[in-house]
Amino acid sequence: MPNTAVTSSPGFISIAVSDARRSAAFYERYLGAVRDTFDFGPDAAAFVGWPAFAVNAARGQAGPSPATSPIQLWWRASDAQALYERVSAEGVAILQEPFDGPFGRTFVLADPDGHRVTIYEKDQPLFWPPRRP
Repeated sequence: MPNTAVTSSPGFISIAVSDARRSAAFYERYLGAVRDTFDFGPDAAAFVGWPAFAVNAARGQAGPSPATSPIQLWWRASDAQALYERVSAEGVAILQEPFDGPFGRTFVLADPDGHRVTIYEKDQPLFWPPRRP
């Protein structure tokens, strides 16, 4: 059997949602997602970036539930506190209040279907926990 190369991370992520238009607008408005120019129709939207991702209607199946969703997305922000203040003022569900941790200022919000989205500021916790003088 010939060798097959497999990438070390996902090349594309697809998220099942109850309303693709609503979810696409959420990811664009609050998380800065940039929509692919290809029109996938009313039941799906794809976004550019790495990895690329899409939202798509859970065709013929019940949509995800906040209590049972296995999806946990992590989204980096330059100022997590400012984003927290914006989304909470606009009524976005906050699942965990802001805290300072190994990934900098961090909080967790829910997308329109209840998928957990962790907002954080640092990619690598190089010096965690902080050293005591």
